[in-house]
Amino acid sequence: MSEHLVVEDLHLSHRPVARGPGARGLPLVSGVDLSVAPGEFVALVGASGSGKTLTAMSVLGLLPAQVHRDAGTIRLGGTDLTRAGEAELNRVRGGRIGMLYQQPKRMFNPRRTIGDHLREPLRIHAGLRGPQARARALELLAEVGFEDPRWCARAHPHQLSGGMAQRAMVAVALAGRPGLLLADEPTSALDTVLERQILELVDRERRERGLGVLYITHNLATVSAYADRVVVMDAGRVQETGPAGTVLNDPRSPCTKALLEASALTPTGTPPAGRGTRPVVVLDQLSKRFGPRRRADRPAVDQVSLDVREGEILGVLGQSGSGKSTLARLVVGLETPDSGRVSAGPAADRGGPGAAGPHVQLVFQDPHDSFDPRMRLRTSLEAPLLRRRNGTAEQRRERIHAVVREVGLEPGLLDRYPGQCSGGQLQRLTIARALLLEPAVLICDEATSALDAVTQRTVLDLLVRLHRDRNLTLVMISHDLSVVRYLSHRVAVLFRGRLVELAETSELFSHPRHEHSRQLVAAALPQVCAILDSHRLPEERLDALP
Repeated sequence: MSEHLVVEDLHLSHRPVARGPGARGLPLVSGVDLSVAPGEFVALVGASGSGKTLTAMSVLGLLPAQVHRDAGTIRLGGTDLTRAGEAELNRVRGGRIGMLYQQPKRMFNPRRTIGDHLREPLRIHAGLRGPQARARALELLAEVGFEDPRWCARAHPHQLSGGMAQRAMVAVALAGRPGLLLADEPTSALDTVLERQILELVDRERRERGLGVLYITHNLATVSAYADRVVVMDAGRVQETGPAGTVLNDPRSPCTKALLEASALTPTGTPPAGRGTRPVVVLDQLSKRFGPRRRADRPAVDQVSLDVREGEILGVLGQSGSGKSTLARLVVGLETPDSGRVSAGPAADRGGPGAAGPHVQLVFQDPHDSFDPRMRLRTSLEAPLLRRRNGTAEQRRERIHAVVREVGLEPGLLDRYPGQCSGGQLQRLTIARALLLEPAVLICDEATSALDAVTQRTVLDLLVRLHRDRNLTLVMISHDLSVVRYLSHRVAVLFRGRLVELAETSELFSHPRHEHSRQLVAAALPQVCAILDSHRLPEERLDALP
């Protein structure tokens, strides 16, 4: 069933319950107009906090309790969703409208398997039960790129990597064969190969069934390749709208120009200075397997040998599920290897085994999951210092304030809870917490994948400055080739748990040797290059960055 979405003059505000229903709230979204016709791909782009996700959540009637719709109408076909009751909205959600969330692991019930999640919309919206539902669930999982759909159907959400969970969420969203798909950064955790696969799947549904797509993204390459129209939001308002080619090639608003410029991560041509030859982390035949051996009969990490050199920036590329995050967790001691060893710090230089300890710190992919939502940020940052009994209370406070300023934030932010901060602020705070223990090596596991282009550029430039000022060794785990190429001296490529290529950055991107490396480079959306060429930032050396 094809649906036409029309949003007119939407106004949303934040109004605490304590103020009462008649109180005026803080405006969050003001006067937003947009539409998605059947078979149309509309990209909604903007920086973090611009109101993109709130606009999409208002369509489904899933706004947070303290966010209120003050005015505006939302129509889906002949249905006025602003007047619909909860029973009717439940029929719309997952049936007429599918939803892809940016953080899928938060949306899955941790006690239910992926197969259970898929069979529910198949039963409610497609009328499938028993063997038919199970067979269709496996088909959907295969379509979104799972090598072993049966294993995935039996798995619980915590057993999936971020990219795997996102693919599973795509399968759930398409299970009810919706007429409209709301996609909130659905490929931010995926490598270029899987990103292309998912987008081509959505595009096929659009062409064959007339699926309308409202695609929230900061990835301008995706916009250029698939979008019919682009809507640019900033500060809760629509700043620019029009055909994709017009908006991206001839932007009028300052915020569109800023997004384009921030996306132009051009390599500097000369790697950052300060790289040495002394190893600071050495991996020797490292292997790790989870669960029974029947899972495609391969470990998550398979006999990986690698050294990380003092003062270098090492990029790590690979598909979702290739073992990148498991490798990082093995290095910092969050997982125990089945075989092989990790040597870090002085032990790495001597060639002997040694625990990483505070010598190596890890910045996780999702900053919201890095903090206890019940604790103030000041308490979370002080915890590692208390554990190591570092200094008096006043010394700890001064140390925390100094590091917070070093990452470009004000100490007053520390009195907030995590839910009161943006993703970019939280990611910088995770970096600050890691720096408190004075590490020599910082591993960033997809640290910018969930951030918009402007915020991503801010965090990347921060990491470059820390690398320069502290002689900090960085390991950048990413599926974003532009990020890896922008920062790295060398690049390691993982495929199915194995290290398949290790090369200088320029060599890998110009002459990749392994077939998987060639696939990753080739799958990077080429359409964005011509668009961004006219918006490139001036060439600058990394050591000249602020």
